[in-house]
Amino acid sequence: MIFSAAGLTLDFNKTTFGVERLSVDGDPENVSWVYGKNFALPYGNNFLLKSDFSGGKFTAEFLYFSEIVCSVVVTQKEGAISFVYSFKNEGKKNAELKEGDLGIYASFFDRFDDPELTLRRRVHAHVRTEGTTYVYCEKYSGDLPALGLIMTKGSCYSYSLERGARKGDRGEIILRLPQMTLAPQESYECEFLLFPSGGREDFFKKADGFGFLTASASDLAVFEGEEIVYRSAHAIALKTEEGEVPFVDGECRITAKGFGERKVTICSKNQELCSSYFVLSKDIYQKRIAFTTQKQYLSEGPFCGAFAAYDNERGEVLIKKGVRSPFNLGGFRAAPLLLLLREGQKGGLSAEWKAKTADSIAFYDREIYRDGEVSDDVNGRRARFFKRYYNYPLYATIKYEEYRYLGDLDALAQSAEILSTLYESGSVYEVTPAEKVVNALRQEGKTTLAGQLTDLISAAADKIIASGNKYASFKGLFYGPEIVYGSLSTLLDAYFLTGREYYLLVAEEHVSRLSDFLFPSLSYATDDVPEIFQQDRASGLIYDMSPHFTAIRFAEMYEKYFRATRKESCLDLARRIAKACLTLFDQYGAGRRSRSAAATVNDFTLSPYEEISCGEDVVLYHFDLLFGRK
Repeated sequence: MIFSAAGLTLDFNKTTFGVERLSVDGDPENVSWVYGKNFALPYGNNFLLKSDFSGGKFTAEFLYFSEIVCSVVVTQKEGAISFVYSFKNEGKKNAELKEGDLGIYASFFDRFDDPELTLRRRVHAHVRTEGTTYVYCEKYSGDLPALGLIMTKGSCYSYSLERGARKGDRGEIILRLPQMTLAPQESYECEFLLFPSGGREDFFKKADGFGFLTASASDLAVFEGEEIVYRSAHAIALKTEEGEVPFVDGECRITAKGFGERKVTICSKNQELCSSYFVLSKDIYQKRIAFTTQKQYLSEGPFCGAFAAYDNERGEVLIKKGVRSPFNLGGFRAAPLLLLLREGQKGGLSAEWKAKTADSIAFYDREIYRDGEVSDDVNGRRARFFKRYYNYPLYATIKYEEYRYLGDLDALAQSAEILSTLYESGSVYEVTPAEKVVNALRQEGKTTLAGQLTDLISAAADKIIASGNKYASFKGLFYGPEIVYGSLSTLLDAYFLTGREYYLLVAEEHVSRLSDFLFPSLSYATDDVPEIFQQDRASGLIYDMSPHFTAIRFAEMYEKYFRATRKESCLDLARRIAKACLTLFDQYGAGRRSRSAAATVNDFTLSPYEEISCGEDVVLYHFDLLFGRK
């Protein structure tokens, strides 16, 4: 059954009442923004009792096995389509409902398919459940129109995914209604408005027109003593742990205190918006160095201690993996060496740690670096992909930093050799230190080697352009953030090294696509941080910043694009993302994310001083590289 209003056309399934097709009037591609038959259905153990598709109002009634009856009314309202859900307890006892027992399906067509198909006919949904709840949906191509869904009555504080087995499928989004108790004959009502949008600015303008509470913040990852400025048209007060601060002329200012996560609530007359910010440690670099070196004493081998989970109470190592272990893909275990090489360049290493750093360089040369190849014991197709995509660039970076630390021209030549091997293999999407290495070769008078590497980088950039920028030749991933920032890195390296303007012109298209994976938020963990989706409907969705794979690369690319164009907005965005990555560290220099991952994957809890990952070291190295030490 067709419901057309407010520039939208919805096709309801007669049997289920779910929306199985949703299109926006005037869309040249006539894309369906939803898939399956569940969009707009109430989530939970229920079945359809009756439905009515007459006139300008569609209605349905669903019965839950818990004797909750949900009525749904679909009408046109104020330039949007309104969905009103009323959950009523028809039983004789109180209905005790946990968060997520009730919910609403928002099954947008968010999927990484064939690259060409993804760019033309797939959409990406940015979901924000911060009390006030909305979904902003845009095409992966960046083309208009876009679509907005806002919750004008009721609240959501989390959402989850119902995922299928199809590779690249994000899954069906479920907006989880909060915990509640419904007495007999008591009801809970919520309303959503669905409307077309002419882009992000237009979405927030229309949401504001509907009286929806929105806000922005100057920064959500801050150092102690820095000021945070909140702005909102409808807010009247901001509640903190210390008290309440009023909004004056649409602004509210607070000063960051202490360390770690802080939660605040922004209030209007009838809505609340939850926000969280993170206070960073000013000496996190020094704390991380101390943490890494302290752990080294707990186990054997060069920097194996950086990845050994040590039980302080029992005095024994819980996990001890060598650098060539398949755990964490092997090669990234060398990441702490980056920090020490940078520290050595600044004269910050003791004599003891200079000796240890030299031992580690020799160890990795013997075990990992072999005549331009990067070797480890990880096998299998996916592992081989990671080996090329992550480990080659990492070891090229290590050899470059070794050159900077020791002035060793052989290390510089080895870095160039690793990069040549990588590019000669046909890779075009890796983020590498190629620009730095070529410039160093030129400064050292190695013009022939510099020219050869420049030609390989140019050929990789030409290959991207020849593919029509559709990423069709990429075999390792679907259309995702990795290949967008990887392509951008290659194009910008080619521009910096050759000065050819057309590389920069093509790069502009890739910069615009990076924004597909970023969206403002009032949570430090999601504000302009690349979105990688991990959890299922049982656990709820958790944002994983995948720091050494994704988020810090975005910061690198925005900073690199700033150097090419001098666009200050790109530098600001790079700094925001990089600072958000620093929230991975606790006050001891350990990785908070690593400990939670260990608890999830290995079913044990690490002590406050332990971790099992090394992505944090990559983050800190690049933060120091981009913005200097804080």
